[in-house]
Amino acid sequence: MRNYLIRRLLQFIPVLVGIAFISFFLISQLGDPFAQLIINPHVRPEDIARLRHIWHWDQPLIIRFFYWLKEFFFPQTGWGLTTLAPGRTALELIKERIPVTIAFSSGSLILAILLSIPLGVYSALHQYTWADNFLTFFAFFGMSMPTFWFGLMLMYLFAVKFPIFPAAGVHEAFLIYQGMPISFSEAPFWLKLLDYVKHLTLPIIVLTLFQVGSWLRYMRSSMLEVIRQDYVRTARAKGLPERTVIYKHAFRNAVIPIITLIGLSFPAIIGGAMITETVFSIDGIGRLTYKAIMQQDIFVAMALIMIFAILVVVGNLIADILYAVIDPRIRYT
Repeated sequence: MRNYLIRRLLQFIPVLVGIAFISFFLISQLGDPFAQLIINPHVRPEDIARLRHIWHWDQPLIIRFFYWLKEFFFPQTGWGLTTLAPGRTALELIKERIPVTIAFSSGSLILAILLSIPLGVYSALHQYTWADNFLTFFAFFGMSMPTFWFGLMLMYLFAVKFPIFPAAGVHEAFLIYQGMPISFSEAPFWLKLLDYVKHLTLPIIVLTLFQVGSWLRYMRSSMLEVIRQDYVRTARAKGLPERTVIYKHAFRNAVIPIITLIGLSFPAIIGGAMITETVFSIDGIGRLTYKAIMQQDIFVAMALIMIFAILVVVGNLIADILYAVIDPRIRYT
């Protein structure tokens, strides 16, 4: 296993460098990141020239790329300036958005795993029953429904028609504590946590249902295929309890394809969901990615793309390790 991990980590280096160069080349075609400063009457042309020199934007593309790559892995100036928040760096802006996105995305990811796997197993073991038909309808609804439409429907029902949850944002500016309004920053931790939960409940439901739909179908299909295998019939013929046959022999093999899907979902923990964040006015990483690309904020966009690429690679590595943990037949050398 150790040799396998070393080989995989060494393979990641050219993969990440290749992804970084292609992304940097394509995003550089958006234009000059300092062009927006020209229309600012308070910025002198010589200041713009100085910034272009500091960030090596007066150099050829390949040289700019290696300077940027060095800055990303060994940050000294915060991954570059950002036009989305003048006076701040890309690293500061991303660090500010990450906590909200992690709470929002990881909550939906964990909930989707806890729902889709047992529901998929149950659906496969009760094939063609009313429960299986209902779960099939539920899964197809989750997969086919537009997230922006479902988000708006939830907002109408539970924020407008029946005002149970807030319609947008991640927290209130002021909270009521002991009968008095206080600012959010001064509120006790438990009160702030409760406010976060209230604001993130609806977007988490939207993302969870979307993920559960596809994962439930994958789990059901995989379980149906496994329980028809010869070794499962042999285990039953030996007189093993049905619970042992299902959860010790069948389930461990059926869950392997789902591990791949979960591994590929790791970038969503940071990336969030762009459309869902926009609908619910959540200032997370997904919404930031959209703004950075649309407003040609090259330094922020490139940093986010590299973060997503690293998470994809790490997610695949974790999935491979989990294969060996779940299936004893898999050995890495």
